[in-house]
Amino acid sequence: MEAPLVSIGCITYNHAPYIRQCLEGFLMQKTTFPFEIIINDDCSTDGTTEIVKEYADKYPDLIIPIFHEENQYQKGVRGIYAKFVYPKVRGKYIALCEGDDYWIDPLKLQKQVDFLEEHPECSMCFHRCRELVEDDIKIDISSVFQHLEERYYTGEEILRKWTVPTASVVYRNCGIYMHPLLPGMIWGDTFMFLQLANKGQLYCLYDIMSVYRRNINSITLKQKRTLPYETIVNHYKILENFFRPKYSKVINEIVNMYYIKILIRKPFSYMAYESVGNCIRHPVLTARNLLILLSKKI
Repeated sequence: MEAPLVSIGCITYNHAPYIRQCLEGFLMQKTTFPFEIIINDDCSTDGTTEIVKEYADKYPDLIIPIFHEENQYQKGVRGIYAKFVYPKVRGKYIALCEGDDYWIDPLKLQKQVDFLEEHPECSMCFHRCRELVEDDIKIDISSVFQHLEERYYTGEEILRKWTVPTASVVYRNCGIYMHPLLPGMIWGDTFMFLQLANKGQLYCLYDIMSVYRRNINSITLKQKRTLPYETIVNHYKILENFFRPKYSKVINEIVNMYYIKILIRKPFSYMAYESVGNCIRHPVLTARNLLILLSKKI
């Protein structure tokens, strides 16, 4: 059997209402090259497993399913992509889409692979997408990523603002995988995109070719509600240490922004407020100095 040019990596857990739409988005792709679908189901309990098995039985030469007897996330396993999906990847390029997102353009893979083949200086290609927001009352869909332009993007831009919809990404298989490499890393895709920015250029296509789904049970929304600012700051401190000096300035700005929010929410002495205020206004403030100050004063 001919080796695939593209490997589609997908992870899913309890996505029964959505997983068919996700898989159909893969299957509708019209390409001049072979591709494979590697999907990891983390021991779903809502019927997702049965749906994945149904599709894998129907398309055995296309879909490579991965099943577990126990839920890996609950066992403390992190980096599901790196541990289970990527060891099975054979493609020159890797496309990403989680089980509750989906693709809406049958030429998505063809367009992105054609671009990467013609632009060897690029390590990653992504595109605009729509956001679908679901709750118990209504469903709203909009082009939340309309701010994206057709052009090259830098690592600094990706750090400053949520720029890359994960389900829009196709990148070169160069040994860079989406997983938390260090304790405290909470968003593995950001880490991966920065590594790819160090490998080559990142380019955005203008076409809207995928949908990012947000629902009341999504991990992303739960994280935004429950993650303490300290955890988010720790995440950016790891990025600062790993990618210094290239991204230090923008990471410091983000860290300081989060800590200012913490100061607004926490009680602290007037002396601490005065010291922190002077530190924040200092032109050479670093995230590390601010952390030391806060640990002593608050």
